[in-house]
Amino acid sequence: MTLTRDQGYQEKLAQHGPLWGDLYALTMSQAFFTNDKHELNTAFHAFIRKNPFGGSYLITGGQNIIAEWLSENWKFGPRETAWMRAQTAENPDTGKQERLFSDDFIDYVANSKLALSIEAMPEGELAFPDEPIYRVRGPLWQCLMVETAILNATNSQSLFATLASRLVEVADGAPILEFGLRRAQAIGGYESSRGAYLGGAAGVSNMEASMNYGIPAAGTFAHAFVMTYEDELDAFREWAGSMPYSGVFLVDTYDTVEGVKKAVQACQEKGIRLKGIRLDSGDLAWLSKQARQIMDEAGFTGAKVVASNDLDEETIASIKAQGGKVDIWGVGTNLATAKAQPALGAVYKLGAVYDGTLSQAEIDATRALIQQGKMPLDEDFVRNVVKLSEDAVKTTIPGELDVLRYIFRDADGSARYNGDTILSALQPDPIQKGALARPIVSVRKTDDTMRKRFNAQTEVYRPLKPFFDQGTLVRPLETIHEARARAQEGLSRLDSTHKRLKNPHVYVVGIEETLYNERRRMIMDLRSGPKI
Repeated sequence: MTLTRDQGYQEKLAQHGPLWGDLYALTMSQAFFTNDKHELNTAFHAFIRKNPFGGSYLITGGQNIIAEWLSENWKFGPRETAWMRAQTAENPDTGKQERLFSDDFIDYVANSKLALSIEAMPEGELAFPDEPIYRVRGPLWQCLMVETAILNATNSQSLFATLASRLVEVADGAPILEFGLRRAQAIGGYESSRGAYLGGAAGVSNMEASMNYGIPAAGTFAHAFVMTYEDELDAFREWAGSMPYSGVFLVDTYDTVEGVKKAVQACQEKGIRLKGIRLDSGDLAWLSKQARQIMDEAGFTGAKVVASNDLDEETIASIKAQGGKVDIWGVGTNLATAKAQPALGAVYKLGAVYDGTLSQAEIDATRALIQQGKMPLDEDFVRNVVKLSEDAVKTTIPGELDVLRYIFRDADGSARYNGDTILSALQPDPIQKGALARPIVSVRKTDDTMRKRFNAQTEVYRPLKPFFDQGTLVRPLETIHEARARAQEGLSRLDSTHKRLKNPHVYVVGIEETLYNERRRMIMDLRSGPKI
């Protein structure tokens, strides 16, 4: 089944209009409107501060969901404006409830159309700390209004996708099935099923996710099926007869080894091929070896051993280290809840404020001339901003940002990622015909003594791609299958040392030297305080 879009979210997205967000976005927008600053053109970025699960990469997810939401549902209608009129706050002097949003502001948003220009990494692209997954430009109030939805989708989908990819890695090619719907926190469980498939899971038990996304469905039967019968063998006989092409038997209801023997017997009596057995308790390493021997001796050498029961990365690695004979891994709770790290922590920060006298069209035209090398950057054109923090990882990178990703070719011509550089987007385009047009010096954010020079003609590409141009969707929506294929390609280009589950080799992301120096100067100026 091939879907042209993320149809699984159609009904959900229909419920999500422009109020898919936190209240502070709208109260800030009202304040900016009151002070005539709401249409200031700004640039924001969504990014992660550190990789999840102690790993060295992130598979990005959720971009197609956001693109569809903005292109179809971002419109203040009667429900939204009625809700806004009903919001109040207590006046501390009188004790009365006063309107939170003015009629003028409500009328303004009701007549507004999406005007944002958005560049983002396509879904399934790999990302690393500090580099923008999204670059959002346009009117300040609209940039604020999309923050929470972008982070909501990114944090959930990227987290599940990255975790699934790690499970696939530790399984060393054996399929991972997502079995976690019953334990998922989100009603419907779309998020975990979709994200798991994006990250490399071979199938999901969630039927609606399968139907809506065209994801392969997978499942066996429950202990209740066996317990309904007085005799386990009778249960297996009837399952074999009614499901001759789905002959995977759950064998641990009473005695696991005897259950395997009975599954073999039932299939022999019915004259069907045993597809496999599922182990859901006990010593999975030992039991899988016993099951493999029993099935092989019966001539069912192609039958699969499926293992489940609160599996995670460490458990799978341990079973494999013990010589377990598991062919397929069913991972439920620990995948559907991202139990190892339930939150990703992607953030959304302001990077630049543009000249308030210029329209968005004028700003875009000037940006284009700067990037074409036809105009120098005027210091009055944009004001770069930086957020400081006592926690160094939270100090941001100023300006409107871009990302370059370098490619190294192995002897056989296959591509491998060779580091990234974060740089200002407001400079002549450093890429010509897929290679650097000039040398770039990339500086480690945390240590300026660690630098790397990338020479002209180094193969390179820009992960950020245009999604919206002043409110118009300019990139076709993709299916989850296309995003999954991109993730698999990206992972294949990542050196194996970066995919180690424990103590992975750090994938280096630097800051372009000029931007690094500008950031340092701004930080020093802000920390030194007012001049006396």
